[in-house]
Amino acid sequence: MLFSIIVPVYNVERYIDRCVKSLIEQTYRDIEIILVDDDSPDGCPRICDGYAGRDERIKVIHKKNGGLSDARNAGLSVARGDYVMFVDSDDYISKDACERFSTLADKGYDVIVGDACVEGGVCDLSHMDNKAKDFGGLQYLKAAVSCGKAPMAAWLNIYKREFLRQNELEFKYGILHEDEQFTPRVLVRAQSVYLSDIVFYHYIIRDGSITTKKDKRKNATDFYETCLELERIYRSLEDKELSIMLLDLLVVKYLSLFESGGLYKYGKQYLPKEFLARNAVSRKTKNKLGLMSFSPRIYHMIHSVLKKITR
Repeated sequence: MLFSIIVPVYNVERYIDRCVKSLIEQTYRDIEIILVDDDSPDGCPRICDGYAGRDERIKVIHKKNGGLSDARNAGLSVARGDYVMFVDSDDYISKDACERFSTLADKGYDVIVGDACVEGGVCDLSHMDNKAKDFGGLQYLKAAVSCGKAPMAAWLNIYKREFLRQNELEFKYGILHEDEQFTPRVLVRAQSVYLSDIVFYHYIIRDGSITTKKDKRKNATDFYETCLELERIYRSLEDKELSIMLLDLLVVKYLSLFESGGLYKYGKQYLPKEFLARNAVSRKTKNKLGLMSFSPRIYHMIHSVLKKITR
């Protein structure tokens, strides 16, 4: 069983050693490590080549800058593994991750869901209090959304490479929130999903990352386009209960981005009322939408106060 670990690399000179070290020191040795240098302007290209010269399992791709999605797709195009794992170069994984996944991978699941520790925070992003471990993709989505445990980070799962190839599942080029566009499409297509209790991924929040940047107008624009794509997919599902749950979740996520990004400062142009109104279902979501539509600024102020109280 060969694992392909794809690592996009861009401007992470301070962090890349920790990431790559966690990969080359895996207790399970049958792996290939694909470092995709996305035209990084710092010393990362040299560092990547240095690692490749010392470990034959490491392959380096040097490419013109195209962003995270493009780098991941470049890695997928050369991957040979039975299963694929995505690791961001400022994060790292536990040294026994591949060994723990290998037994499950032998059973041939399309997707195996793991768990992660967020630096300074929780280590329980995806685990559900559910006795079932084997799911169909839609069944898993329904259970996860019902439990409030449906993170869409691509690095949280490992994927059968042949399943991705047969379904032409890649990352959309040039957008932010690419995982929110990729992971739902994967889960909708998956015939078999295994929910494991393997906490393997260590997610680091750093200054200057996409998630911490101040101006989130492009985030909103890109995520809205993703919402429209997913809306079409969700409305086509035969399970109408799941369809409604997923559509409502899109509204919740968009409102969260609108609030956290302080997008009220730019007027209401980033508040797509028609989309939000036709997909909000739960009373709680409708109440949020009503207040935000009335006054985004007031909603932001109330939400900020509530966050401070509940900390």
